[in-house]
Amino acid sequence: MAASKPLRNTLRLLLLTTLLSAAASPRAHALDTPQPTPLTTNSTDPATLANEAANFKHARQAADDVLHKAQFRHDMASSWWDQKKLALTRTIGRIFSRVNRIGKAAPWLAHLLEWLLFGAAALTLLLFLLREFRRQRLQVSLTSIAIKAEAFSREADDWSQRAAAFAQQAQWRDAVHCLYWAAIVLLESRRAWRHNPTRTPREYVRLLRPGSPQQVGLRSLTQVFERTWYGLRDTTTDEYTQARALYDGLVTASSIGASLKAERLDATPTPAEGL
Repeated sequence: MAASKPLRNTLRLLLLTTLLSAAASPRAHALDTPQPTPLTTNSTDPATLANEAANFKHARQAADDVLHKAQFRHDMASSWWDQKKLALTRTIGRIFSRVNRIGKAAPWLAHLLEWLLFGAAALTLLLFLLREFRRQRLQVSLTSIAIKAEAFSREADDWSQRAAAFAQQAQWRDAVHCLYWAAIVLLESRRAWRHNPTRTPREYVRLLRPGSPQQVGLRSLTQVFERTWYGLRDTTTDEYTQARALYDGLVTASSIGASLKAERLDATPTPAEGL
């Protein structure tokens, strides 16, 4: 690997320095001893140069012999992860270089990418808000359906008793509301319509037989209920009294209608009697 080459060169340099120092030590020792100074000195003596070249060659050979040993032949191989990181780095570098060239060739591309990013962020925020609004709307719808289901689960007598309790506390608006639901549950128990909590008050009126006492009474009670429950004014005692009278009339009319229906069923001859 490339990381081992500087290490080998450093070791080789250290060995050469050590061997040269060892070869030059006798000469340094000889220079330290007092000797008679020659009259003339020639720094380019061929014998001296040949001796130094031989010493350098010997040191170089010794360093090569040391570096050729087994402990210096092992190269640290790169791992798979290092190779992948290097390939990824090169790929990213090529991509950025290409983007840089494209940006220089088409300056408008940077503005286009900027607007696309801002548009994507705005669209994501809008979708998130729409989803939250839809979730809140669903929760409100489920709450209203649960309230209506609770209303239909109560009996008519229960609603009537609740209306009387609210009337004793002078809560006329809630009393009229309970009387209206008592009438709805009462007519449903007489099979006037099938249970469907999504109907509006006026849809209940249209489901009854036109001109029948039940339709006339429920229409009048619905009008009182709409004025008191949805109107922005206080409910009076007279309105509660009117609603109570209309509910009692519906109870009487429903009882009479049920009795007449039972009598017709009893008067109808059976197949055995016809024979």
